[in-house]
Amino acid sequence: MALFEQIGTTQKVTLDDTVACSCTIETAQTIDGHTEYVLRVQRGPHPENSWRILRRYNDFASLNKCLQISGIDLSFPGKKLIGNMRPDFIAERLNALQEYINQVLMNPILASSLPTKKFIDPDSYSTPFHDLALQYASMSLRTDGVYTLGQSLGPIGWRLRTHYFKVVHKPQGNKHSPGHSTTKHHLIKSSSQSHGKQHTTQVCVTTSTEKDYNSSTRDQSGRDDLILSWTEFGPDRYVDDREIHTVLKNYGGVQHPYIVPIEHIASNDSGALVIRKFYKQGSLKDVLCSATPCNPFLSKYGSPKGRAPLPLKELALYARQILEAIRFLHSKGLACGHVHCGNVIIVDGVAKLMDVENFIFGVPSFYRPFFVQHSKINNCEAIDVYGFGHLLYEMCMGYPLQDSYARQITDCPDSLKSLLESILSRDACKSALPTLDQLTTHPFFSEYAGHFNDLYATTISVQRPHLKFSTTAKDQLKLAVQKTEARVRDEQRSVKNQKRLVRVQEMMTSEEEKKKIKQKAKQAKLRAQNSLQLNNGPPVAPPSITATVHLSSSTGVIVKSDSANSITSPQEALMSPPPSHANSSGGNTSPQPPPSAPPVPAVPPGSLQLFADLQQPIPASSSSGGGESLWP
Repeated sequence: MALFEQIGTTQKVTLDDTVACSCTIETAQTIDGHTEYVLRVQRGPHPENSWRILRRYNDFASLNKCLQISGIDLSFPGKKLIGNMRPDFIAERLNALQEYINQVLMNPILASSLPTKKFIDPDSYSTPFHDLALQYASMSLRTDGVYTLGQSLGPIGWRLRTHYFKVVHKPQGNKHSPGHSTTKHHLIKSSSQSHGKQHTTQVCVTTSTEKDYNSSTRDQSGRDDLILSWTEFGPDRYVDDREIHTVLKNYGGVQHPYIVPIEHIASNDSGALVIRKFYKQGSLKDVLCSATPCNPFLSKYGSPKGRAPLPLKELALYARQILEAIRFLHSKGLACGHVHCGNVIIVDGVAKLMDVENFIFGVPSFYRPFFVQHSKINNCEAIDVYGFGHLLYEMCMGYPLQDSYARQITDCPDSLKSLLESILSRDACKSALPTLDQLTTHPFFSEYAGHFNDLYATTISVQRPHLKFSTTAKDQLKLAVQKTEARVRDEQRSVKNQKRLVRVQEMMTSEEEKKKIKQKAKQAKLRAQNSLQLNNGPPVAPPSITATVHLSSSTGVIVKSDSANSITSPQEALMSPPPSHANSSGGNTSPQPPPSAPPVPAVPPGSLQLFADLQQPIPASSSSGGGESLWP
């Protein structure tokens, strides 16, 4: 019994899927006749949050096959059957695979995909997410008895823990009890159900049913087609369990001309489901990319064939409408936190924001990896302003900004450039972003959407915005905002400290490298000087065929030469005694030819110090010819 109690009290650890991961191939090892690569994976800025996994070349090939649906050109090394166990080939293959995995993890779309997550972190992402979502959604709808769960739409979104299904109303006059439907519907099995393999991925292939779903927005009863999304609670879910059902119920009654209405919302201990109307044209991102809404996320946005920016007047109108929706949420003490093109629907020339309930679900923001790099973007309003800037940039350029700030903004009017720079420039991200109210008064909107205020006043007079919470729910929402901002600041501090540590390590490494370079340069200079001392001597001495041996009386050094082509260097000359001196009796002798120097290789390296010692002044001795001494 104690075992069951212990299991029941275990706290579930919620993972933030937006935290960037890095992967380093440390080494390769041969096991049972094949090569396995040791990968070190790190999540986030802290080195202690890392682990090692083993991967073969075939594992990399399987990952590459799953990612080919994106259409992104990746440099993947080809397979080799002969000579693939040679050490030089393994080293070359290791470098090529490292370059490949770097390309994958640096691409936000590929890095967030389920195949990539399973490849680098199989322990955390081997859970059958789709099966659990299917189970929870079926149980919830069976209890409600109003809707029937239909076909799975596959991975059409970027979140790994959000799954989409077609849903229809149950027929009227159903004689069966709630939860027992006679309507036949087909469920698409996930890869874990069909194959049971660890590294398979779900790929949504557009069937005839999905084509009909894309082309039609009404079911057989004449009602609008509906789409259900099941989302697992994220790390920022701070609303109490006793209050979350009430809060979500209030959220379900939101009314605003620029917010997509919610048909149905429910939750359990693991997550929540939301039912909305299905729009065949898809999101604003689908419109910009000319994509089909029910196609897989990787194929839609990995390498879209056509991208087109919006006309300036449409851009300004849609931007102002989204801005009013965000302002409305903040006026109710809420935050959106998920402003991007994938969460905007264009209906009859009106932009509407959806997935506003994600803040209650606690799921991480799409742009979280970007704004955690800027410590000034540390509150919910600044986060929404930052997301609005990225939305504006994508509508203007036709493609998303793939960095945390815009290095240069061109090809747009000065007023729009000024608006984008006030949000996305490096200086703006480092100092402070404008508020939502300040954005509404920007000259760009006056220039291209000057009639919006009158239009908005007429619209809200017909459809009054509405969203009401109880006092307890307001307190819970206020606490959730505070805790969400606190986690953002903590993560920003961690990122900043890690960057500082990396800079210090680079400086220390640079100093060590400088010392090594300086020592190498000094050694090279000494070698050059020694070489000059050995090779830059006086002219070649006259050839001498006869080998001679001279003994210096002062040093006792024996100098032997048997080479006719030797070259005498200054150091070698030090070892050669002066010309013959007078004998003790003062008699003169006939002059002898100068001795030839020994060959250069015969001079040991240690003789340089000896040469230096010998380069001291000595008294000049008188020769028989009265000549001068050879010594200085």
